[in-house]
Amino acid sequence: MNLMHPDRIMGTFNACRTLTPREVEELERLGIPPDALAGPIPVVSSTVNFDGDRFEFEHHHHRYADKGARAFIFLITNQWDEAIDIVAWSPSAEKLATWLGRGWALGQEKVYAPRLIDHAGIQVHRSLAGWLQAYRDGICLIRPQAAAHYLDDAGPLLAEDEEHGEELDRVLTRPKPRILIPSSHFERFRKVS
Repeated sequence: MNLMHPDRIMGTFNACRTLTPREVEELERLGIPPDALAGPIPVVSSTVNFDGDRFEFEHHHHRYADKGARAFIFLITNQWDEAIDIVAWSPSAEKLATWLGRGWALGQEKVYAPRLIDHAGIQVHRSLAGWLQAYRDGICLIRPQAAAHYLDDAGPLLAEDEEHGEELDRVLTRPKPRILIPSSHFERFRKVS
């Protein structure tokens, strides 16, 4: 497990550049209101190298032969507002990844927050753009298999539509563990019979 301190994660996030007017316009074309980018923690940008569901900041490693991709950067915090991971999103490359592999959803700090209505569900957005369009209300899954563990007892989830609900059911359903019985138990059973 990566034991990077929250202050170091926050420092890395703060070293990213603020969005340029051109980047804000690019997100506006995706239907994202500019004021949804401002906070509570602003969206920033950086150049990264994607590697599956993880990424590295281009300036951290020079082992990549190709030039990195420009990405929008998000900070993931826990319920105590401590930085736990950073997410990179490149809409043009259709890539979404975490830096440290700790975060499982944007907005995950809200999952266990008190809700005023007992049966109120957590809105799960199909896309990061949808999450931003909703002004970061609810969550956007980044690592669904990891999210399944945390969402088991989080209460009801609100899908965007029936198809999305079926998709969430599929990706959040964890397989049952394989259960093995030692052969010595079978031999004792045969002797008793």
